[in-house]
Amino acid sequence: MTKRETNLWQGIAPGAQNALTPRDYRMASFAQELAQRGMDAGELVAADHKQGQNVGGHRELAYITGTKYTLGPRTADSTGLSNPVTLIGATPGYKLAIVRDGTGKLASVKFANIGVPLNPDGTPSTVKDWPRASEVKDPWIPGVEIFARKIHPQRHRGCFGEFVRRDEGILARIGLWPKQWSAARMFASTAKGFHVHPPSVPEGSAAADWLRRLFVDEPGNYSLRRYDDEQWDVMFFLQGTVEMILCDVRAGFSKRIMRFFIDGDNHRSGNNVGVVVPPGVAHAIRVEGAEDVIMVYGTSTIFHPEFEGRIASEVETAELPESWQKFLGRGD
Repeated sequence: MTKRETNLWQGIAPGAQNALTPRDYRMASFAQELAQRGMDAGELVAADHKQGQNVGGHRELAYITGTKYTLGPRTADSTGLSNPVTLIGATPGYKLAIVRDGTGKLASVKFANIGVPLNPDGTPSTVKDWPRASEVKDPWIPGVEIFARKIHPQRHRGCFGEFVRRDEGILARIGLWPKQWSAARMFASTAKGFHVHPPSVPEGSAAADWLRRLFVDEPGNYSLRRYDDEQWDVMFFLQGTVEMILCDVRAGFSKRIMRFFIDGDNHRSGNNVGVVVPPGVAHAIRVEGAEDVIMVYGTSTIFHPEFEGRIASEVETAELPESWQKFLGRGD
């Protein structure tokens, strides 16, 4: 510690002072936040990773939900919004940004009319500090899709939210419609995974070459995907909050990690999303908080036990306490 820091903690016993470790509150890069600390799912929805360019503009910048931005005076006047505004999300096709001011008023505006993002202390940042679109695209696991869901409150009754429509949205675009739907409940303080489903590789093809063709060379050629022969997952969360961790373990791919937090339908927010997980991407889910999680997921194939490979899954196979095992006659 510096002299100033030493003086600050002079009222603490020396042994305790030596054990002190300051927490790092500095903002990390987009890739570091995504792989290490974890991000809100809504931030990933707003950050376009497919074309290597920002949503709705020409500046090659990535707009991140939950961030405060200044707003052009004319746009502020026409919408009745006050400055600054918080980016909530985007309209379908990322044509317009959805923003909210300090009074709670919402409006849809052009991305080009959003000004600079604000630093945590409220001061304007500079364009050079904005995350570039490549920073979003590079750490993104190819084939993973995260898409926003709208949850509608029904006063005195509950809420309503669609999962997905077969002929619209992400699943229609990539040509995937699940053959089986299932539900699961996870108790608070529990986790699933890691587990992974094997990619289907055509006979005579090298796995690394085939996967590179699918997700790097021809990522938009969805007709190449072998949905009938491999398990793709489409996940939705109805209750609770989870941390989802994805890790790319496909042959020939660099190890990318994505960590993000998803809110269930009972917590209406920009983090109400659906997630598509391709085979070859190991995934785990951890319950965040003290509330049980209820999820619904669709799979591109019906359940095949041989399609499920478990990795580092001891959290699901914890042994009974030693005294219990002895009592049951298993500890002799």
